[in-house]
Amino acid sequence: MFLLILITAAMHRPKFSKSTVIIIIFTACLWSIDRFIRFAKICWNFRRNYATLTALPDGVIRVRLSRPVRATAGSHSFLWIPAVRLFETHPFTMLATDPPEFIIRVHDGFTRDLWKHASITSAEHEKKKKLRCSIDGGYGQVLDFKQFDRVVLVAGGSGASFTFAVAMDLIRKESGVKSIDFIWAVRSKDALTWYDNELRQLQPDPRVNLRVYVTRSAMAMEETTEIATPSSPDVSDSDPITPTADVTVYDIEKGSAPETTKEKLPFPINLHQGRPQISDLLADIVSKTDAKDCIAVGACGPSDLIDRTRDAVRKGAYDNGPSITLYSEEFRW
Repeated sequence: MFLLILITAAMHRPKFSKSTVIIIIFTACLWSIDRFIRFAKICWNFRRNYATLTALPDGVIRVRLSRPVRATAGSHSFLWIPAVRLFETHPFTMLATDPPEFIIRVHDGFTRDLWKHASITSAEHEKKKKLRCSIDGGYGQVLDFKQFDRVVLVAGGSGASFTFAVAMDLIRKESGVKSIDFIWAVRSKDALTWYDNELRQLQPDPRVNLRVYVTRSAMAMEETTEIATPSSPDVSDSDPITPTADVTVYDIEKGSAPETTKEKLPFPINLHQGRPQISDLLADIVSKTDAKDCIAVGACGPSDLIDRTRDAVRKGAYDNGPSITLYSEEFRW
């Protein structure tokens, strides 16, 4: 489309004496160079690169590539899988970079076709789960969260790919961050399996305060009891386990007395019912932070969640408190 616009513009102003054609030719050259560089990167990253697809609950796919890529945590890249769409690349936020991993929510088009490949589970089709691929990225200027004293990460659904990428980078690399408040809103508990390994690595870190909100559930869950886990587990290589935890639940509308039931949870974690009250949570965090400290708020998710996060940061009550920097990415064009 861009190339067609340049051609029609040149036809509209064909005289070189007007300098319009020269400008258009120069613009077309810049565009062509950009396309060539991207094509070269796609070809380079195609060598010995394979994508392993894993179908997850609630219409989500985990894609893991075999070759690492140089990119900033939380940046995005263009994924090319010719067996799914030969002439298309699609942008996704990278959950990890070494090797690259993506959590992709299934919608229409490319993601729907990708889901069909990932859903093949029979033994005779096992090889179809591993597809030749390439990657172009990463792109995006992500805030350097390591420079702040306290980091607040807010995510909704699969937008947690960004916040998990940032949180994992903070706990793995040396930084001056004293505390990480991780707030994640999901529709159901099935979403916990999307980031199983990441949650297992974040939870033991004393700097991380995890708050997971389940927005669609008939019962409200206050918190789970702690479950003993094996000493010094190998988080990266261990197989997922699903212990049974005691969860205190109650009916909010009926006001019934709390009762104990058995819920299947992938690991012990505090679950909260309903949408997170971002304004109240941020106010509580600010009240517990020294006025000389700097707070970074990173948010990624649906537009409504991002708007509520912006409103919370803009509150005048924080004018005399610590400085707050907001970085957001949202599901909106």
